[in-house]
Amino acid sequence: VYLGTTKPLIKSVLDGFNATVFAYGATGAGKTYTMVGKDHNPGIMILTLQDLFYQMEMTQNEMQYRVKMSYIEIYNETIRDLLNPSAGYLELREDSKGIAIVTGITEVKTTSIRDVKKLLLKGNEERTCEPTAANKTSSRSHAVLQVTVEKEAKLRQLIQRVDVGKLFMIDLAGSERAANTQNRGKRLMEGAHINRSLLALGNCINALSENRNRGQYVNYRDSKLTRLLKDSLGGNCHTVMIANINPTEHHFEESRNTLIYAHRAKNIQIRAKNNKYDVAQHIAEYGHIVDDLRQEITRLETKLQRYQSPDHPVIQSGNGNQHGRDSKQVESRKLLEYERLKRQLINIFNEQKAMRQEILEIEEKLFHTVLKSREYLLTIE
Repeated sequence: VYLGTTKPLIKSVLDGFNATVFAYGATGAGKTYTMVGKDHNPGIMILTLQDLFYQMEMTQNEMQYRVKMSYIEIYNETIRDLLNPSAGYLELREDSKGIAIVTGITEVKTTSIRDVKKLLLKGNEERTCEPTAANKTSSRSHAVLQVTVEKEAKLRQLIQRVDVGKLFMIDLAGSERAANTQNRGKRLMEGAHINRSLLALGNCINALSENRNRGQYVNYRDSKLTRLLKDSLGGNCHTVMIANINPTEHHFEESRNTLIYAHRAKNIQIRAKNNKYDVAQHIAEYGHIVDDLRQEITRLETKLQRYQSPDHPVIQSGNGNQHGRDSKQVESRKLLEYERLKRQLINIFNEQKAMRQEILEIEEKLFHTVLKSREYLLTIE
């Protein structure tokens, strides 16, 4: 399931796109098992974050990353911070761009998958779960895990580009029928809130699949869940919906409705775009940038010399007993690596040249400005 649904989204997140994965279905259909999993068989949340950190490690020499995560639950139309339960109920508001944000949410910086697992374990322990007749470990709330990844080049430039990707992974509570769950009192009230929010989600899916080309209004405000999922359903996001169904005949209607919503969700058209912003460096940082460029040039020159050395393992493998196709492949790899390093050196030299030129122009403007100010002061005197 993970390989076919979620793994292709990792590259998009690292490139600055938003992505959402959520499991949808009736209670007891295996949504929490799919998203969270068990210790011996991790779910989509853990598998995704493992691959995410692995991909970041593969490019850590060229790029630097900042990762933040938050974990909340929507219980009876109230929002709780699973990483900081003492904060109480949180408010859901919209910023100037119309994007729903949770005020007062705890965002924790993480540097490894070990930190993420600890935070997930802590959050899951705080999540509201109660037994029902249909499910012994029924989730009574919707859990939303948000991971924000900021990426920028390690080699600083005059205009530094930063890509910001957000990954939402959502474990929805399951729709319930009182006759199947035999809920009473508080459990019955929880089921009513769950069904109301899932009905609002289903209405949004119906409206988006039918009215996308007509430009008609889609009501996201019936539930806090749909307000949070506004961009995920019809906005700037790559979204995957995993439909969980129960094969027993007692859940025939719930399974049928789940498949209908999943089929309609396939017709929703979204327009995902790259989230990036440029940071202009202050003139005081120019000297540090030049130093970074010099260090990068030295590193690449050393790497190039080591690669050209006869002691390099690639060259040694080419000097062994391999002949024919193997030796040609080794030679082609050598040439490709050499050309790549050569292009990197040329690009860095060009960047350094342009930066020096800009520094000279700024110093010249500053010099003329000082001269004009002195002339102006002399005229006043």
